[in-house]
This record gives sequence, C-alpha cells and structure tokens, in this order.
Amino acid sequence: MYWDATYRITTPLFMGGADTSAEIKTELRPPSLKGLLRFWFRAIALPILKKCEEVKQLEDEIFGSTKKQSAFLLTIENQEGITEKKSANWRNNPGMQYLGHGVTDFKGKTLRPFLEPGGSFTIRLRTKKGAPEKITFYMPLTLQALGLFGAAGARSRKGFGSLSLESLIYNGKNVWRSPTTIEELRNSQKTLLNKIGLSTNSNSLPEYTAFSRQSRIWIAKTGTDAIELLNGIGFEMLRYRSYGREVGGKHVLPGDIDAEQIFADDHDLVLRFCRDKNVTTHPRRVVFGLPHNYYFKSSRKNVDISPAGKDYNRRASPLFIHIHRLKANSYAAILALLPASFLPPGVKIKLSSGRHHSATVDCDVDYSVITDFMERPIFSQSKVVVWP
Repeated sequence: MYWDATYRITTPLFMGGADTSAEIKTELRPPSLKGLLRFWFRAIALPILKKCEEVKQLEDEIFGSTKKQSAFLLTIENQEGITEKKSANWRNNPGMQYLGHGVTDFKGKTLRPFLEPGGSFTIRLRTKKGAPEKITFYMPLTLQALGLFGAAGARSRKGFGSLSLESLIYNGKNVWRSPTTIEELRNSQKTLLNKIGLSTNSNSLPEYTAFSRQSRIWIAKTGTDAIELLNGIGFEMLRYRSYGREVGGKHVLPGDIDAEQIFADDHDLVLRFCRDKNVTTHPRRVVFGLPHNYYFKSSRKNVDISPAGKDYNRRASPLFIHIHRLKANSYAAILALLPASFLPPGVKIKLSSGRHHSATVDCDVDYSVITDFMERPIFSQSKVVVWP
C-alpha cells in the first residue's frame, strides 16, 4: 500500500542539502522530510497512547531505530515549480527580518539560498512487507498534521517553509479534501484533533511537544499575500516582545513606532544581573524558546540565557506559526501553542555574560506570556478558534 501526499510551499523554505561544499544549495531531501513526519507522529500519537514509552515503541516500529529499519520507503515525486533563489533583502519587511533571525542579517539580507513559495511536491510512502497494521491509522494523520500546522527547514516554527497539504491519496484513491475556505480549514483541523482524542486527555502538560488539552490553536489572520501575512505576524511579535532602540531619548521600533516595553521587567532583571549577578529568576520571555540573548549598547555587554544542563543547549519555541494556502491569492495564518514540560526535570536556566559572570536559576515559565501574544487585538478581532 502507499500514500501520496502533495504539499504546496507557501513561504520561503531554507533547507540545506547534503552537499558540504562551500556553495550552499537548497533541496528537498527524504531524510529531512522523514524527520519532520517523525516529529508530527510523536505530536499526534501521545494523546492517543497516553504513555511516552508506548509512543517510542510504535515510533520505532514505523519509522525505524538503530535496531531495525523503518516500515516504509519515502521518495519525493512530482516536483513542480520548485525554484531556488540565491538571496533576497527584506529590509522593508521588519517582521520577516525579526522572525528570520539566523537566516537573515541585521540589514534584512538573507544569508543562504532558499526555495521560493509557490512550488509543490509529493511525498510518496510505500509500506514494506510486515509493516504494523497501525500504520494505516497513524500515517494519514501524520501527513495531515504536517500539512495543516507544520513547515520545513530553518525557522520553521516561525512560519518559514510552511507546507500546505493539497491532496492525500491512498492506494490511488483521494481520501482527503483540501480546504479552500476558513471554515473548511477549521473543520479539517478540528477533525484531526478529534481523531487523536484531545477532548479525552488529561489536563497535565505532556512530557514533550505534542497536542494536548492545554494546546491553544486558532486561525489568527487571513490575507491575499503570504509574505505580507507572515511579515505582519512577525512585526506584531516584535512590538510585543521588544524593548526598542533608544533614539532621541525614547525607545522606538522600525518605522519610528514607540516601543510598548511590555517586558521592561525582563530588561531590568538582565541589566541587574550585568551589574551584580544577584538574580533569582529568569526573564519571562524565555518561554518563547532558548537561547534567549540580550545586548546592551550602553555597556557593550552580551547576556546569553540558555538551559544549564550539559546535555541541553536549546529549547525550541512551543509556538508554531503556519501560513496555509487556501486557494490562489488566499492565505490563512495559524498560531498553534503546544505547551509541554519546558525543560527536563532538574534542568535549570543559566544567565551568563563573559567567561566568569554567570547565575543559575530555577526554570519557572508561564505560558500565558504566549497566549497574551495570541490574544493581541490585531488577532482577536478576526481570529477563528480551532482549539479548545
């Protein structure tokens, strides 16, 4: 048996190839896409199976492990309109520049090639002899989760590389209808969430990033241009999180917009750490992900905030931004918060500035910092709630 899942790239996709030569090339690679499917399998399987041990056992049976091969073969078929662009400059799109930190420089120029929006490709999965029967239930849900909430490549949780599922074929028969309206999109997402049993889950946070009753998912905005939509979300996040740059005695954002300084307490806490390192907590904004860094122009000091455990150096954002293509010139922006235990038990958070200046504090994140962002007026005026 086989599945053909066709996806449309809706935002710039930064995915490195296997070539390690000096010239970086962007390409779709089966191992990278298989890794994405493994992630979304874990996200949908935990609400159903309840126990991490059972998820891991079934994951190994389906996706393989160091002891056994995967139960399917993955190939990439029917690549249409896949175009690599060497560079772009988003100087006039500060939201894109903000979300793209790491793939853009401080002037908004991209640092590596990317695949342009608009192209499509098909993931073909062929099961092997002896594949577990459960694959027929979990695989279509996994493919849908990727195409309704996910993205590929660098900065994927920030909306880059968003993939919109356009068709899903099982043994030659189309078994899934692509949504073309907001209501159809919402229904497709709710159908998926109902199938994995969110309503019957406990209220506790999952041990790793997965769908749960604590998830918060809604269609935040719509628009006719995917880049403008992503840029708008990025700029709103910049407005929400930034302390601003001091100009003429006031703090401003790009466009000379006054900074709201919602997290002035974070700024003051880290500044106090720079002076005497006498801190007992971490900035509230670390809930958006670690590492979380500061630079103080007045003192030219950098402060790095990261997990203190030697086996952990980062914690990806629990907020997923996904730009979904409904039809030509019609897009929807989905914000999905998938909260989980932020760091493993006992792992603390470390603030450091220089080689000999550091402090370690308990991890105490507050997910309402993210839900407050999701409730911003620019979203709440038009949002369509998917979950709860």
